[in-house]
Amino acid sequence: MESEVEPGADESAPAGAAGPAGPAGSGESGAKAPVRSVARAVDILLALGSGPRRLADISAEASLSKTTAYRILSTLRQKGMVLQDETNGEYRLGPACFHVMSSVVSGHAGFPFDANLDLEELRTRTQETVTVHVRAGLSRICIQELPSPQAIRYTAGLGASAGIHVGSAGKVLLAFMPRDERESLLGTLEPRPMTSTTVTDLDELRRQLAAVAERGTAFSAGERVSGAVGVSAPVFDGAGAVIAALSVLGPAARINDERLKEFEELVRETAERITARILPR
Repeated sequence: MESEVEPGADESAPAGAAGPAGPAGSGESGAKAPVRSVARAVDILLALGSGPRRLADISAEASLSKTTAYRILSTLRQKGMVLQDETNGEYRLGPACFHVMSSVVSGHAGFPFDANLDLEELRTRTQETVTVHVRAGLSRICIQELPSPQAIRYTAGLGASAGIHVGSAGKVLLAFMPRDERESLLGTLEPRPMTSTTVTDLDELRRQLAAVAERGTAFSAGERVSGAVGVSAPVFDGAGAVIAALSVLGPAARINDERLKEFEELVRETAERITARILPR
């Protein structure tokens, strides 16, 4: 296997150089300044998030010398965050990364963005249950839930899963997926009903997804649980890919059409606010 490591000096700060901690007795600048080695490791992991890479490609994407990239990759390999293919030298994300990912999709890690205040505000203004769902294969999983403070309420259940075709959350995750990826998924999907109103006809589902993509939000009524209604909006990452569905759900007996439209605007605004913080500046 060809070695891609080039000789070169370590890019760490020279001995005696002033570090990020600032003047003695002041930790303020140190608290604000990033730890360079950690920042570089994150850049490498983000580069690998797009697929396997050779050392030269990783160093270019992370703006690092090959020597520095190799040293960080070696440490990440020891921690199980990265694997290397011994046949072609390519690096890819390792099992430790998938352990972190499984904590997110199981709901144990919560919503992986600083959105707690937004979710709390949405629940306060609607007085209904607020949820965040992400896609996991052919399912969608609840990774964050703030139950309604009212005595009669509907909840999804933290960590609970349902088919990706079920309800407003699933429709949002499908509608804003790249077309080829969505069609590939629908080609393997066997939509099973959870209630009598669950959409199981793929042509009808495609029509609804087109409407969701045009409107920017999705509604559902009794698709997962009879008597419940919901409205969802997408949250996007820095690359413009949908990463989560933000929803408000509650009993149909309490949420009439007028209230549901109010909730739609609140959910849309909250999702856009969270997205704006995720987008690169």
